[in-house]
Amino acid sequence: MFDYDAIPLHWVNRLGFLTRKKLSVLFGKAGHTVSPEEWAILLVLWQKGPQSPGAVAEVTFKDRTTVTRLIDTMVRKKLVMRTEDAADRRRSIVTLSPRGTALETELVPIAQGLIGQALAGIPAKDIETTISTLRAMTENLSAAPQNVSAQRVITDE
Repeated sequence: MFDYDAIPLHWVNRLGFLTRKKLSVLFGKAGHTVSPEEWAILLVLWQKGPQSPGAVAEVTFKDRTTVTRLIDTMVRKKLVMRTEDAADRRRSIVTLSPRGTALETELVPIAQGLIGQALAGIPAKDIETTISTLRAMTENLSAAPQNVSAQRVITDE
């Protein structure tokens, strides 16, 4: 029998869903209409500066069509601006608007509070191990061919 409770990816998915849900509620309670998906794009722009939609898609692990739709919505909300790339007029560049820039000081503390709640009572060593394990799993999947046959899911050491 396939026990999904024993599969780390089940818990990663569940945690991701719950985090997005709670973040949406917290942002709403604070009077912000920023979705978790828009939040991810804002984070990229706050940390990396202006980016092409393709670069945003790559960093956020979303497909380009979804990112384009999200950016369109964020432009309407006046969170970001889309400008023509000076080096290649076929490309656009997404930059933060003044409103998008200002939101960093309001939204980051909310997200940090949620992260603190999620990590409460978990020893730092366990958090480090979890991050290391998730990075290794991500690298495994990034490097693996798409048609991988079934393999043993959990190895005993």
